Amino acid sequence: MATPPALGFEGVENMAESEGNAGGVYPRLSGSIGFEGVSPPPPTAEGNQPVPSYRAAMDSSESSYLVNNDKPSSSYKRYNSDGTAADAVELAIDEFDEGGKNRNDTPDRNTLTFRDGERIIDYVLAYSESSEADQNAKRDSFHKALKEEGLQLEIEDKKYSQDLETFFCKVHMPWKMCLEYAELFKIKMPIQKNDVDEPMTAQCCTPFAMCRPNVEEEEDYFTSPFYKDGTFIDYQGPDVPQPNFFTPAQRSRMVHEVLLRTRYGDEQQQFGIKRLVSQGVYTSFFPLHSGSYKSEKLGVDRIENKRQELFYEWARPGAFMKEQPYDAIREYFGEKVAIYFSWLGFYTLMLVPASIVGLIVFIYGLATMSTDPTSNEICGKDGDLIMCPQCDELCTYWRLNTSCLYSRVTYTVDNPATIFFTIFMALWATFFMEFWKRQQARIQYDWDVADYEEAEQSMRPEFQANAQNKKKNPITHDYEPYMTMWERGLRIMSSLMFIFFLLLVVLAAILAIIIYRIFVVVLIYNSPDQLIKSQASLITTVTAACLSVIVITLLNKVYEKIAVFLTDREMWKYQTEWEDSFTVKMYLFQFANYYGTIFYIAFIKGRIIGYPGDYIRPFYYRNEECDPSGCLTELAIQLAIVMVGKQALNNFKEIVIPILVKLFKSRKGRKKIETDDDKYTSWERDYDLVDFPVHGLYEEYLEMVIQYGFVTLFVAAFPLAPFFALLNNIIEVRLDATKMITQWKRPMADRAQDIGTWFVILQAISKMAVLINAGIIAFTSDFIQKSMYEYTDVKQDTGQSYIEWSLSTFRTSDFDNESMPIPAFENATFGDTIYANHVCRYRDFRNNPNSSTWDDSDPSTQYVLTKTYWHVLTARLAFILVFEHLVLGIAELINFLVPDVPIDVRDRTLREKFLAKVSLHERIKHQKESDSAEVVGTTF
Repeated sequence: MATPPALGFEGVENMAESEGNAGGVYPRLSGSIGFEGVSPPPPTAEGNQPVPSYRAAMDSSESSYLVNNDKPSSSYKRYNSDGTAADAVELAIDEFDEGGKNRNDTPDRNTLTFRDGERIIDYVLAYSESSEADQNAKRDSFHKALKEEGLQLEIEDKKYSQDLETFFCKVHMPWKMCLEYAELFKIKMPIQKNDVDEPMTAQCCTPFAMCRPNVEEEEDYFTSPFYKDGTFIDYQGPDVPQPNFFTPAQRSRMVHEVLLRTRYGDEQQQFGIKRLVSQGVYTSFFPLHSGSYKSEKLGVDRIENKRQELFYEWARPGAFMKEQPYDAIREYFGEKVAIYFSWLGFYTLMLVPASIVGLIVFIYGLATMSTDPTSNEICGKDGDLIMCPQCDELCTYWRLNTSCLYSRVTYTVDNPATIFFTIFMALWATFFMEFWKRQQARIQYDWDVADYEEAEQSMRPEFQANAQNKKKNPITHDYEPYMTMWERGLRIMSSLMFIFFLLLVVLAAILAIIIYRIFVVVLIYNSPDQLIKSQASLITTVTAACLSVIVITLLNKVYEKIAVFLTDREMWKYQTEWEDSFTVKMYLFQFANYYGTIFYIAFIKGRIIGYPGDYIRPFYYRNEECDPSGCLTELAIQLAIVMVGKQALNNFKEIVIPILVKLFKSRKGRKKIETDDDKYTSWERDYDLVDFPVHGLYEEYLEMVIQYGFVTLFVAAFPLAPFFALLNNIIEVRLDATKMITQWKRPMADRAQDIGTWFVILQAISKMAVLINAGIIAFTSDFIQKSMYEYTDVKQDTGQSYIEWSLSTFRTSDFDNESMPIPAFENATFGDTIYANHVCRYRDFRNNPNSSTWDDSDPSTQYVLTKTYWHVLTARLAFILVFEHLVLGIAELINFLVPDVPIDVRDRTLREKFLAKVSLHERIKHQKESDSAEVVGTTF
């Protein structure tokens, strides 16, 4: 089968030079997925033949060999640290390694370089010998292709591994190859120190000014895209090898790109390290950490590497009060990880004022609880009112004062301060989003990612390999893969249909929990224990909430796999597009999963029930009712259990599971290190760590965004939500940092421009929160009807207490056969059998038997909704309309007044563009002078 044509980076010109290039130090990319228009492999230093072919020597007894050799069992060619060929020196591999040490010597356990002590290990590929010839052939072909691309490999034999089965292939990108890829990726390098004055606001103290980490701060430079012949700070030109010019994060990103695109076969899908890992050809691939995270030294000079610096100044629990060293995180883990921690830190800081106000509101509720007229009526003079049974047949009548404690608790979350706090949180969410946009703009400038998505990111290899069509790029004028709108539309439409079906499955699970609640209430009321019966609503709420957490966790795993499959089918061109599509799918599911039962309690429970003589029974049993003091306390309990329980479960998983996995994988290694330290190498220590999650920090973002929903969407019912979120996040920041430093393999230092589609989701949540909280205040709490009772003429006209006014009366003789309580219950309650005179109360505004409009001979006048009901409903709808327009209007005004980009960032950006333009003119001028000198020399 013919090799599929090369697909890849648009507009890439011939990147290989005609000068000597032993070992393939220039990218020979035409055999990989990507980089169109690239020339064949450059000639070697000794002639015009391509780089020699790779031959595996897995049956060799040597512990290590370079893949830059024709004779793996006899000799190999030695290369300098810049990738150029040294003098031809033949060394016997079975006797010496390239550093001159005996081949039987064990590798240095702490080294981060090849055995020559010079070439940096940019990536490590781990694998075991396979009995399947096909897997070995794929691996050999992949190694050969990597060498042809220009990478240098060195393999450590399995006898130096902890299990005596794992080989480690160390990968190094030579200096000149780094230059080519840096130019290709438009990596920005410093050209001049920043000479724009810092604004006074940036010099003000921060809450963490006294607790800054002991990390060297990065100097502020103007930057420009890298090109080999440019003038950059600390750059000595392409012919002078500079191992530390590019950071390890930048080097690993460039090597990672080659690993993703290199082919290992002729078939269309045979490319990339990820496929080889999924097929079991390799067990893992990862860049190395910079050494151990714990230092053996003591004192201020104990820090020996960047990993230790981050551990002691950022990740360890004792550093929880220190400001996060964002620049150091970015240098070590890349922009994508650093942006997450920057957003998490900013969100946590913004929770401080919200938590303080929420605590004040809650404390106010506790302090004024005894003055609440409603709970005083329930616990006092109106407490002897007889309430109608809360279930069919098995439930008895009960006294209103039974819910005395419940009404007291309800007041703590349903008091006049709740309205103020709801408005405050709506404006808080607006300020949070606006200030984050400004902070994000500053980050984009400081970390040179402002134009990453438009100018720097490359096409996904999967898209390049599977797209069947090509069209001319209007910018680069190169032909590139593309997918027609019709084909993309069909794929997205099929995904939407499947997502709709899955959302129905989630709703079915929520419905099952609702049915569970209905049945459990009946079972509890059937209990002979009076104490248990009195707490039927509370027991049902708690058990249903716990069941919800379990169902949520189980459904998450299934839906994630389906979402990955659907997103892959949509064939997005860029990785950021793939991530955005995957995120939206997962969040839609999680939204229904986490918030479904909460919406049920807030807006459905207690509203579609009918009345004692005509109950609504969708599942044979009648629907649940709210307590006479409302459903708000039940909603707060549900929120507290799901929110706090979810956070506790996630923290437990994040702490315990990585530790157990690491202990399991490294148990043999720990035994070896006790007997022979030299054998437990740095790459094997990292290999024993937990793999970085496939979807990166998606789980961490999802956890925080779900939490943001609890903090904003339902804050009217749970003013302590911001406080619990703050406590969790203080732990979460250091917990995530600890995972990154101590438990996980070092991820590829990926770049990102922002937090992606999570920002759009946060904006949508912030706007939805206004409407949802208005609905909770209007319909779930009793604020509107209490206000009508207090501030209208109702109190004077009726002469009734609020409780009497808000409850309707029902004659027990009007019960239907399904609802009729056992006669013994009625006899025990009323003390006689004259049923016609017995009445009970229920929560509604309906016509009463003692009303002047009641007619025993006219059913149309019996138990119908009164004018009071419609007046209250109108007031509730009017409140929602006014509240929503007022808060969103203020939010839009704030959005208009606060600029998205700080003025100093705008000025620095313009200054940097000016300097980049000057640098480009100087480069063109220098090139012209060089060309003129060559012409003059040729003439003479």
